[in-house]
This record gives sequence, structure tokens and C-alpha cells, in this order.
Amino acid sequence: MNPQGLGLPPVDQIGFVVKDLEKSIPVYAAIFGDYNTMDTEIEDANYRGRKASCRLKIAYFQSGSLEIELIQVAGGEAIHNEFLEAGGDGPHHIRFTVPDFSEAAKKLESVGMRSVYAKHFAPGLEFAYFESADGMIWEIFENNAG
Repeated sequence: MNPQGLGLPPVDQIGFVVKDLEKSIPVYAAIFGDYNTMDTEIEDANYRGRKASCRLKIAYFQSGSLEIELIQVAGGEAIHNEFLEAGGDGPHHIRFTVPDFSEAAKKLESVGMRSVYAKHFAPGLEFAYFESADGMIWEIFENNAG
């Protein structure tokens, strides 16, 4: 599936899920250099049709215009747990920052992708992970909150 064929902008982030953020940071820092970290809580996200909350530890690196995100689940339920339970510790999703969340979501749904993890924070600020039939995860993110 070609993202540009759907009218999506270029990928601006690759997300990695890791078991231990503190152990992973030096490995990624050796490749990507400086980073920022944050701890966040996501409450009442729509996770496969039900409400779920989690705590995440995140590190961000920059490689040109591409952001590299490391995510550790520090508690609760999130789609990232599925990846870890399947033995994952590595690439998880690609992200597209879009000007209009609803329009981008319709485009992904039109090609059979389905939202599996989403959160609306405020008007102009929301994200969703969409899963393709082959299991690939695409994130769309709108950050137009005033």
C-alpha cells in the first residue's frame, strides 16, 4: 500500500516498542545522538473497541526530518503490549502527521485498514493507530490544537 497514493504526507516518525527504555536509550543514542524523554499517561483510549488506560515512558530522537520514538509501557493496557507479548522489541509503527484527522482516517478505512488504538485529546489534537490486513501499523496524528 502506497501512503502517497492515499494523499498522505511523508512518514515523519518510526516508532519502536522496547521492553526497557533506560537500557535501549544508549543503543539508539549511539546511532541518532541527542534525545528527549517524557512520561505520559493515556486515559480512556479506544483500544480495539473498549476503553483502556496506560502509562508510557518515551524517548525521542531526530534523524533529519524523521523522528525516532522509543516507547516502553510502564503500566496499564495499550496496543504496545500486544507487540511485546508477541516477542517484539523493535519497529512497531510508522506515523504520518496530517492536517485533517477525519479525512486521513477515511482514506485509511477506504483501503481496509481499521483503527485499533486511538485517543481524541481536544479539537485538533488526536491520534490513531490503524492496522492493515497484514498487521502493519500506521499512525495518523493531528496536532492543530490552538
